[in-house]
Amino acid sequence: MLIKKNTEDDSEKIHHMIQEYNSSYMCDSGDFSCHIEENGQLVAGIVAEAAFDTLEVEFLCVREPYRKKGYGRALLGHVENMARDNGIKRVILNTYSFQAPDFYRSMGYTELFCIDPCFKDSKQYYFIKHL
Repeated sequence: MLIKKNTEDDSEKIHHMIQEYNSSYMCDSGDFSCHIEENGQLVAGIVAEAAFDTLEVEFLCVREPYRKKGYGRALLGHVENMARDNGIKRVILNTYSFQAPDFYRSMGYTELFCIDPCFKDSKQYYFIKHL
């Protein structure tokens, strides 16, 4: 047995492996990921995947110069609307204290629990929003 550090390609293959395995147990999954471009450059994006009637937001990121301009709100709102249109009942996600817990609260998300401390002085928050 040889254990090695993943390349990005290895991580993608592992992600595909778990999706393949899960597909026999979880139906109606789908990719809800999308992004915003400005002048041909990706400036904000969201990675989100659904299983059954739950959407999980894995990542939401807006490049620094584009923050506080509604890009995150637009992306999250867009994904929530797509989820509703596909019969999804809830969205779950997590964030750190140095990221955006107040943003998610302002978008109607409810804190499920918080790990405090998560690492160093940071907290990790888990949120849900019923659609």
